[in-house]
Amino acid sequence: MGISIRANSQAERPRVQIAGTVQAIRNERIGGMPALEAEVQPGHGRADLGQVDLVWLGRASIPGIEPGTTVVAEGRLVVRRGRTTMFNPRYELRFALTSEHEPSEPVSAVA
Repeated sequence: MGISIRANSQAERPRVQIAGTVQAIRNERIGGMPALEAEVQPGHGRADLGQVDLVWLGRASIPGIEPGTTVVAEGRLVVRRGRTTMFNPRYELRFALTSEHEPSEPVSAVA
């Protein structure tokens, strides 16, 4: 009746961290549930990845996730619809300086 596949026969994808600027956001439905998708262009350290889609399942919006925001995301990468994608990543929002000497605090969250 089929071939059994051992759970450990496939290498685990490592967790990676990217930092970049949100280029666009979209609201989709995946499996009948809302999903927020943010297109991120990674900065210099991970430019080899090209554009990465961050997808939060079950979320229609996340305060601060908007075009122009700098985000640091951590998770596992997969290919979805031919695009590099990270589902439900941990993330931090990075904001510009609030004054000449005082940087704003990063905002951390787990989706």
